[in-house]
Amino acid sequence: MIYFITVIVLLLSLYIYFPVARKYGLLAGVNNRSSHKKPVITAAGFIFYLSYFIYMIDCLVSGKQLMWAWFVGLTILAIVSFIDDLKDVWFLIRLVAQTVAASLLLLQIGHDTGIAMTASVSQWAAAIMMLIVAVGLFNLYNFMDGLNGMLGGLALSMSVPLLLIDLFVFDARNFADVELIGLTIAATVVFLFFNFRAQPKCFSGDVGSIVLGYMMVYFVFSLVVKTGNVAYFLLFSAVLIEAGLTVMQRLFAGDNIFAPHRIHLFQLFCNEYYKSHRLVSSIYAGIQFGFGMILFVMNIYEMPVWLQNCILWPVFAVLCVIYLLVKRKKMGGHLLSYRGENSTTVKTVLTRKRKHSAKNVSK
Repeated sequence: MIYFITVIVLLLSLYIYFPVARKYGLLAGVNNRSSHKKPVITAAGFIFYLSYFIYMIDCLVSGKQLMWAWFVGLTILAIVSFIDDLKDVWFLIRLVAQTVAASLLLLQIGHDTGIAMTASVSQWAAAIMMLIVAVGLFNLYNFMDGLNGMLGGLALSMSVPLLLIDLFVFDARNFADVELIGLTIAATVVFLFFNFRAQPKCFSGDVGSIVLGYMMVYFVFSLVVKTGNVAYFLLFSAVLIEAGLTVMQRLFAGDNIFAPHRIHLFQLFCNEYYKSHRLVSSIYAGIQFGFGMILFVMNIYEMPVWLQNCILWPVFAVLCVIYLLVKRKKMGGHLLSYRGENSTTVKTVLTRKRKHSAKNVSK
């Protein structure tokens, strides 16, 4: 019943939000960094937060345990991210908000798993490392919000395997509330109905991508803490490969990793090579879904954790190499070739290389 009510509420809220957004100009404009051709309503990702707000109300009414630390962290992120969609928020404010939210998320996981606050030094060191990783993953997930269907496709490709793992691998022990994962799927399907189109009706904005990133980190960290199996981090496979390697590429190029750009491989495919947004998004979602389903099958058949890691991490490494080789080719032969150029586009670099090649042929 909660799923039906949530879907109805989310649909109604969007149909109310769309005319308001148009009236007050809450639109993602077209510029040299964008992959869309017309202004599109943005910040529609508030529906993800709304679905979790409904979850909290349901817990309150039904007498279920309330996850206050998780929800306060989620609320902080949602408010700051929504304001950032309306007007730019200073980077340090966003970073502080994300750090506080990640701390509350880890506090909630510690409560869920029974880890005491008087933990050992090694556990505190692990918690600090997880805090850094969590904030990094929030931002990597946010960086993936660039094409029609990309964010929703990645969320769905993670949530479905997570639901299967929760239902059939953990059985009655559940690493997370099944309703919470189910509501994530429901909200994602509603969002994709408006976003997975040739001409999308709305974008999620930071409020959607950051909130989804927060939720995926909560689910995956809960799995890793409860099982000790770091292979579950590969549920983020597409995000780690695309966003993670692009951040490293820009660092090596001496670029500002927080400045806008369009050198993600999916942006190159769509903007410079004119591939379908929905096709590219589907491929990325398919890769991530594949890792999720492999993890589900491995664990449903109780494959030893060490063997899972020995199989999956080398596969992940091979995909990273393939990604870099393909990207190098699409960027005209060098991953750092845009250095010193306008890093929002590599079109000028590609054009120069093509002209240079044409001159050599004519000679």
